[in-house]
Amino acid sequence: MAYLFVWSAIACVLLYQGLTTYQRFRRNIAIAKASSIAYVVLPVHVFGVPWLATYYLWIPILNKLPASFKGLWLELLDPEWAHRLGHEPFEKIGSDVFLAVSSSKIMAFVADAEVVTQITTRRNDFPKPLEMYTRLDLYGKNLVSTEGADWRMHRKLTAPSFGERNNELVFTETLHHTNALLRMWRPDEKRSRTLTDPGNDTMSWALYIISGAGFDIRVTWPHDEGKNEVDKSDGADNGFTGSQPPPGHTMNYREALSELLHNIMWTFIGPASVLTKSPVKAHRKVGQAMSEWGNYMDEIFQLKKDQVSSGQGAHGMDLFRALIRNSGILDESQTNIQKSDLLGNAFVLMLAGHETTANALHYSLIFLAMRWSSQKKLQGDIDEVIQGRPIADWKYEETFQRLFNGMPAAVMNETLRIMTPINNIPKSTAPGRPQQFSMRGEQYTMPGGTQISLSCAIHKNPRYWPAPPGEEVVNGIPDAQRFRPERWLNKSQTTDSFADIAYDDEELRGPSGEDTSANLFRPVKGSYIPFSDGFRSCIGRRFAQVELLTAFAVIFSQYSVELAVDEWASDAEVEAMDEKGREAVWRKAADRAWWLLEKKTASIITLQLRGHTIPIRLVRRGEERLKFDY
Repeated sequence: MAYLFVWSAIACVLLYQGLTTYQRFRRNIAIAKASSIAYVVLPVHVFGVPWLATYYLWIPILNKLPASFKGLWLELLDPEWAHRLGHEPFEKIGSDVFLAVSSSKIMAFVADAEVVTQITTRRNDFPKPLEMYTRLDLYGKNLVSTEGADWRMHRKLTAPSFGERNNELVFTETLHHTNALLRMWRPDEKRSRTLTDPGNDTMSWALYIISGAGFDIRVTWPHDEGKNEVDKSDGADNGFTGSQPPPGHTMNYREALSELLHNIMWTFIGPASVLTKSPVKAHRKVGQAMSEWGNYMDEIFQLKKDQVSSGQGAHGMDLFRALIRNSGILDESQTNIQKSDLLGNAFVLMLAGHETTANALHYSLIFLAMRWSSQKKLQGDIDEVIQGRPIADWKYEETFQRLFNGMPAAVMNETLRIMTPINNIPKSTAPGRPQQFSMRGEQYTMPGGTQISLSCAIHKNPRYWPAPPGEEVVNGIPDAQRFRPERWLNKSQTTDSFADIAYDDEELRGPSGEDTSANLFRPVKGSYIPFSDGFRSCIGRRFAQVELLTAFAVIFSQYSVELAVDEWASDAEVEAMDEKGREAVWRKAADRAWWLLEKKTASIITLQLRGHTIPIRLVRRGEERLKFDY
């Protein structure tokens, strides 16, 4: 009898849940129909935490369904569909804006430039969904995790830090750390070796650059320790640069920063006090890094505050010193800005600035190894800018703008177009506040309470990225999905320009720079959004551009990059091959690389190759063996 009661109770609960789910489905479908926007019904909320945590288990099972049960709904259950499928789902639906309706949420995906521009310029109508960013407040509120008046305060606080003086420091630090990276990759200049995990190395490269430009602390690479490399940083005397933890610390600066930023997803579980008590070793180590990095930031804050107060290095170029100088915090009675505001922004700028740039350099190297004709043009443009001058003689003001106007910028832009750091830039409408928008002369209603994604699929929309005649599809890949940096050199395709947004307060703007050079192809506004767009666009875009273009110049003025083919042929076998044989073995490596980039990338914060690597080789210019195009 008791069993009957239990089973009856379970059946009632399931029935109630089923009826509730059905009613929510009906309600959300009715809302979608009333909006006049095309829609697709999905069985789950794709960006809900339960699905994000388990989709990789369910999708292989669902793919075994009979063909008659499959459809677009199944393709859209992959949270990375915008990267993997590009513009294809929008073409199937017949609209560049569509809704994905589940019982718990209405989502909107946008791949129309006109609509993107409306959303990004009407920030009060389409706010950022702040609930997605609360875990970034590890050390304090910041530019990323705020909206409204709070965001204005943080924007005013941080914007002045991103000036030309800081860009010059970024340039100097990038020269230093790219040379250090090359010493690690080519310890023996007489022969090249296979780099099995270049992505891990570029992560360290980006971390160390932003440490220098952010805190003026030049971290020493492990392979350079003990050499006659003199640190010029203000933090050197505090023991921040080497392998030994300074007094009062259990992790060295480099380890604490790397551990925290490379494993930031574990901080979503809880604060350091929770993580350090976890039975999982990885959690405990991240918790330790959270505490250690907080202590380091406290020490650096006091160091920089003392320097600014005493006038020492009054015109220092690093971001943290500029934050302190511009905040007015030296006289706390005259400002509402707290220490936590400075630490919160310093941390989030470190977080946002390292992973995106590291990935962009990593992907650029792979793409150039798959397209020799583009790599050769890149080297030609770099040679023209550098004119054979030694790296020690390069100057920011003489070098960057010329790199930004040619093939180096084209490679950067194309990499960010194909491998966009954030697949879905989140916006929203407030519950109960539907918003009108126009698209191609028609009016639509974005329902209230909608989670909006500005989709990276817009970067593969052939409406904005037309193919040259006869090259609509190459190697089975549509042109808009191919890596072809030359598209940025075609000035005849110039459309409307990237005009700076007219902020309602000039102090909010900050010298963040433009998305692309005026001398290159200028896409339709809203159609190229690797740094987002409008009021909430990335304040550090110029920082990232200086890093990438400087790194290209250092690397490709000396070297070429090739895909490693060790899996299919030894060095001796490759040397003995004719051109046809080399192309055959290279194509195997290129096919595998393309498949991994398309199928095995996933996002936690940014789009990364996860669980797999694409080995490459750095060879002296003139010693290339695999000069082919994919």
